[in-house]
Amino acid sequence: MDIRLRALSYFIAAAEAGSVSEAASNLNLSQPSISSAIMQIEEALGVQLFIRLPSKGIQLTAQGSEVLKEARQLMANVEEFRASVDDVGGHMHGDLSVAGFLNLGSNYMADIIATFQTKHPKINVHMNDYNQQEIFEALTTHKVEMAVTFDLDLPSSFEVRYVATKEPHALLPSTDPLAAQDAVSIEDLAMRPFVLMDLPHTAEYFLSLFHNMGLTPDVRFRSRTFETVRTFVASGLGVSILNLRPKIDATYNGKNVVIRPIKQRLKPLKIVLLHYKRLRPRKIAETFSDHIADYFACTD
Repeated sequence: MDIRLRALSYFIAAAEAGSVSEAASNLNLSQPSISSAIMQIEEALGVQLFIRLPSKGIQLTAQGSEVLKEARQLMANVEEFRASVDDVGGHMHGDLSVAGFLNLGSNYMADIIATFQTKHPKINVHMNDYNQQEIFEALTTHKVEMAVTFDLDLPSSFEVRYVATKEPHALLPSTDPLAAQDAVSIEDLAMRPFVLMDLPHTAEYFLSLFHNMGLTPDVRFRSRTFETVRTFVASGLGVSILNLRPKIDATYNGKNVVIRPIKQRLKPLKIVLLHYKRLRPRKIAETFSDHIADYFACTD
């Protein structure tokens, strides 16, 4: 069986794009080049990788999904080999695909990646913003090699490294009388309109903070974005609870939120690094993980 690495890379690009034409455009190649590579792999393996959907692109077959996992693993091993060989000369290089939880990207990941690339300019970190469920799927299908996220409902199939703890805090409009207090109770928050961060696994966490105290929040607004929650609160539309705090209290609409600790001891969120247990992390991934751990050790 003779399958070229280039053909595998074309197959991976087509699978991720869901379209031969889009993959060709992304790689600056002709469509026949991509189609030919896919046909070579199908003939070598004796399986059908894709179902062709007229005017809708392509869809992986069950066998194609398995081949995609193995192809990604093989390409990661190739990158590891290249990095190891280059290491002989004292340099690390290569590409690293990382999933970052949505809210962590704007709060931390830009600084983390910028400082990392200052130290390791030949390592290219490619980060994708995902919600928790998307992160699990990206790791399981080997679309990314590692993830930076929260310890929300973590499956046992992932190796976990804890790097920081973030306590929940109250988010208040400046006009709310609670803003004049040094700390607020969760009972007071339950009596006000609530703006819920509504992402998979995330919403359940915030609601559990109330439910564990025998309370039910008055959820009036839901948003999938961190800054929208803050802006709604700043505009006086409700209160909220978050675990991350930007360096400034101003929101996109020019108004400020007020941050106050919560009197009760509530379950915090922990920032974690994940990788799929069945895949041995490459050295560049371990180096990036160590950098993230050092970053939080110095900033928290």
